[in-house]
Amino acid sequence: MAQTWSTLTAAPAAGQFGYWRELICAAFLDLTPESDLRDGFTGVVTQWPLGRLNLAQIDSQRQQVRRTERDIARAPRPGYYANLQLRGTSLMAQAGHVTVLRPGSVAVVDTAEPFMFEFRSDFRQLSLFIPGPLLEAQLSGPVRTATAVDTAGGVGAAVRHAMLALTRGGLAPNSAARLASHAAGMLAVALDPSGGTGTDEVRSIRSYGAALADIEEHLSDEDLSPAATARRLGVSVRWLHGLFAGHERSYAATVRRLRLAQALRYLKDPALGHLRIIDIAADAGFGDVSSFHRAFRREFGRTPAQVRTDPAEH
Repeated sequence: MAQTWSTLTAAPAAGQFGYWRELICAAFLDLTPESDLRDGFTGVVTQWPLGRLNLAQIDSQRQQVRRTERDIARAPRPGYYANLQLRGTSLMAQAGHVTVLRPGSVAVVDTAEPFMFEFRSDFRQLSLFIPGPLLEAQLSGPVRTATAVDTAGGVGAAVRHAMLALTRGGLAPNSAARLASHAAGMLAVALDPSGGTGTDEVRSIRSYGAALADIEEHLSDEDLSPAATARRLGVSVRWLHGLFAGHERSYAATVRRLRLAQALRYLKDPALGHLRIIDIAADAGFGDVSSFHRAFRREFGRTPAQVRTDPAEH
């Protein structure tokens, strides 16, 4: 049976982030969360026991979560968490690998090694705990952590559907536990390095994720450019452009799309209704408001003002 904890019902406003610290350590494992939000912090965790596995859904405000060497020494719990992003975005980093998870993406972290999650806005995520031996026994090599798995089709899509099915109820406990084990097995297939992904391709995927992470971190920088990103990643500009060549959008198109998506979120957020459109454009990294209006209308088919004033958009 699912169990739910919420900061809103379990603690006074002044103590809600402190309660959140205790909650995620009890629900998952020893972690070190931080947030610039304190009083009135909102976080909800719903957890489903699934035999040796368990699944949790996290709905929360922005924060950064670390698993430090001290956390590991204090409370070791060997295993892996497979995180499926449902809403918002998150950055996952472990052992020099970095990936950005968007809705529908899934990636794995090893609980025996330090890791970091960064959530820059409200988010929803599913997190499936898998005992180490269960996942490792099904792989021909090391578990690829902090590497996004494509869930648009194939085995990745099966993993996503299985994790979502576990949240919808209607399954007997034994059936739910079996489905969770099957999800872990399918995830092993998606992660298996012998499945046809060569070393160069894996390196490229990881570098592409690092490039996306850098772009998102510096999205509002006026000097965000291929040269600046390449310098921070320690690669050539030519190599950086090569990373984007195999994807839907070029570097410049990716930056523009992410900036427009941020502006769209801000325009639809009632809490930011006091911001002028010119301020939102500047926060998203557009130095010229006219070019922002043109790009926004091309991308979304509506003007920024229409999005802000249309009740259906909120």
